[in-house]
Amino acid sequence: MASTTQANGFSMEQPVTQRISQPRRILAVLFVVSFAMDFKGAAGGSPIQLLMAGLNSAAFLLLAVSYRMALPGEGFSAFVFWVWGAFLVTGTLGALVNSTPFAHYIRIVYTFVLFLEGFLVAWWTARDPRDSRMIVSAMMGAAVVSLFFTLWWGFYFTDRSVEQIRYQILSPLIPLLIVVTGYDLIFAHAQKLWSLFLLVITLAIIAISVTRGMVLIVGFVTVLALLAAFSNAVRTARFPRPLVRAVVFGVIVVAVGLAAAVMLNPDVLGRWVHRSFGPAQNVTFWTRAAAIVGQFRALTANPYGWLTGQGFGSSYSWPMADFPWILKFLGPDAIGRSVWFPGEFMWMSFLYYGGFIVGSVATLALLAGAVRAFRLLKILLRTSSWHNPLARPLWVGVLGYLSFLGMGFTANPFIIRLAALFMGLCLGLVAVQGQRVPSGTVHWKNRR
Repeated sequence: MASTTQANGFSMEQPVTQRISQPRRILAVLFVVSFAMDFKGAAGGSPIQLLMAGLNSAAFLLLAVSYRMALPGEGFSAFVFWVWGAFLVTGTLGALVNSTPFAHYIRIVYTFVLFLEGFLVAWWTARDPRDSRMIVSAMMGAAVVSLFFTLWWGFYFTDRSVEQIRYQILSPLIPLLIVVTGYDLIFAHAQKLWSLFLLVITLAIIAISVTRGMVLIVGFVTVLALLAAFSNAVRTARFPRPLVRAVVFGVIVVAVGLAAAVMLNPDVLGRWVHRSFGPAQNVTFWTRAAAIVGQFRALTANPYGWLTGQGFGSSYSWPMADFPWILKFLGPDAIGRSVWFPGEFMWMSFLYYGGFIVGSVATLALLAGAVRAFRLLKILLRTSSWHNPLARPLWVGVLGYLSFLGMGFTANPFIIRLAALFMGLCLGLVAVQGQRVPSGTVHWKNRR
């Protein structure tokens, strides 16, 4: 059975569902916001971070018990869950085989567990439209808290000036904030002043931190949206005007931002020029390449590596003899230095931790999520769904997941607790909300 919900002159067919109970709503919100004030740095942080982890784990376990550990049994959701579960088991076996220190293992595996927990919490709680909007509201509230807390903590912890600060002030949820506030401002015309304020703040933080990766993430999502719209336009001869406005708006913002940087803070502009065109422009690329080569060599040197991987938390070395030109940026102590945390290039870490078989399938699960998100994006654009607030949770899930996936090419969301958690939540929203639009069966009609 299905019911039709009216909103702003549009209709959206929804399956009849029952809203989750109030205790479950409270637990779901606590789970989502548990790591909102997570931070980088160790000074005085361990007890607070353990408290956040305890709150997160308690909320998840209570939710799991209340749902009697219901697990996906078929379809895309089941594929993601069981593949990721196999990946966690295989990486744990690899850690045991390679005698990985427990402290290293638990720190690395925890972010991968958080991804699966986030996916399950969204799968459990976001079926009713009211509950899905509640989850999205909690996500955006946590993102705003993370944005301002990380900005304050970065300056406080490092004691650096605006001309010196870098990644320390970057909230891991900035990619989500940019795509969602951009959607609210340009497409949905919702909370215009608040969305514009948040968008300006996030762009200002990116400018101060001189981080090119965040710009590339937004470009990645924009290109996907353009491809989705273009494939629709070829069939319908119609290109969404909000998307055209978004591209024009983005170009204007970049131009104005560059002009403002020149006038207000020439030092920041100089740092952008230095990192983009100076001698350090390719260092980040080559350090990522060194990590990939080091992980691959460690994996293939292990006779059981193809099957069990090296396991979560295993150490590897950068082969600096193959990349001598970056030593002047890293220092001579980089030679032979052992590294036990994941590389910043996300995609190699699945093979390294889970082996060539299970690790490849784990990668396939993420890519399957990307394909599903892209197909849903095409439907959302074709049906002009930005007019209907009921479609917002699906928009947030699709845009958020694609932005975190794009982050995987410039940084590794599975290094950061909050990023891994929210990536799982977004994929859960894509899985649950996407069940209503497998082939466009749920549609938004313009009645004006």
